[in-house]
Amino acid sequence: MKSGESIRLNYREYERWKYEKFVRFVNNMLLLRDRVDLNIFQLHFDSHHVVNCDDVRTWIGYAAKNNVKVLDVNLHRYDKTVLPRCIFTCRSLEELNLKMGKAPYKDYEHEGLVLPDIIRLPSLKKLTLCDVEVDTFSLERIIARSPGLEDLHLINCAQHLELVESKVLKMLTIDGFLGRDEGLTIAAPYLIHFKCTGLPLQELTWRERPSLESAHIFASLSRSSFDGGLDFTGILLHAKSLALFGSGIKVMLEKELPTCSLFESLVTLAIGEWCLTDDLYVVLRFLQLSPRLEKLTLKHRMLNRATEGAEAKPISITGMTFQCPLLETVTIQCSKDDGEIQKSVDALVAIGISLEKIHVTFYEDIQKNLAERKRARQEGKTGRSILEKRLKRRQDWVDDSHGISDSDNDGNEMEETLGYEYDADDYF
Repeated sequence: MKSGESIRLNYREYERWKYEKFVRFVNNMLLLRDRVDLNIFQLHFDSHHVVNCDDVRTWIGYAAKNNVKVLDVNLHRYDKTVLPRCIFTCRSLEELNLKMGKAPYKDYEHEGLVLPDIIRLPSLKKLTLCDVEVDTFSLERIIARSPGLEDLHLINCAQHLELVESKVLKMLTIDGFLGRDEGLTIAAPYLIHFKCTGLPLQELTWRERPSLESAHIFASLSRSSFDGGLDFTGILLHAKSLALFGSGIKVMLEKELPTCSLFESLVTLAIGEWCLTDDLYVVLRFLQLSPRLEKLTLKHRMLNRATEGAEAKPISITGMTFQCPLLETVTIQCSKDDGEIQKSVDALVAIGISLEKIHVTFYEDIQKNLAERKRARQEGKTGRSILEKRLKRRQDWVDDSHGISDSDNDGNEMEETLGYEYDADDYF
């Protein structure tokens, strides 16, 4: 028995082909492969690609029937009848990545994919959902029927999500909300990594508080609405890496850092998304409380006085000193048109940071570098597994009229040949 294989299908790599030719290519590849379990099955279509629902059902059903462990599906232009329920009842599945794109405008009832009533994924360890409606009840079902789920990422998914409760969860991402009610409560005592964006800090509460090893939080908050009673820093004290951004973070830290304990394990800190030029109290106080800090990143944002008005009077840093003997680098990120960034550099030097350790990078260059790396990855991907190369050597299977599947009307025959039978109740 051969070890499991991987099949990666990204239609972007085959755009020069007509869609019908791509379908024949995939069907023939599945027919040619040996009947061994699948490690990974990846199916990606970009937002401008037209997807045939029957083809998608056949290919995903094939993966589920062949005991796939990792299923990675990206279908922007979806129809809610596309996905077979076997995705959510596959006993072999250990990782599911499901990115669906927003619902079409004609759907006034839902913004994202609606999860089925029956969810049973006993082997699932990691779940990533994007543009899939997840409320408190549906998440409770997922967690209850996936006892090994440790890694959960919800991207533009939270739809009236009020509670995340798990005794097993170790990593949690909540990035964007489709709709909010009275806030979000997290009861995950063994959580070690947490990422959250798009939620005002005062709407986030903790039950059975964890001790995080890393956190990435972007939070907005009005100064008047924060009463200082959250003790938010308590869950961050043992973290090795922190990324804390936004006005809500700034207000919270100004309230809590004066009486906060040491961040004895903190090695990497990224902080900001407010105007740092004349307001360095939070940064300096963090330096005082982080004796093992090695890398500091400051994200500076110019104050738009036309839309934001003048910020509150900054807290004075006169007389404040710190000891960070392990500090190696301080990186300031800002816009190229920021004419006051030199003031920030001078202020850091004035509080005792060596000029040689300070580096300035521009957001525009960061975005350009990210785009170049993404393009390089795409160009570097051959998109050809061993199975695809084998099929390429027999290209007549795709182009020759004698290929196994060269008719647009032989879908039922192909389903039977691939070994996956449709059930009327298997789709939603």
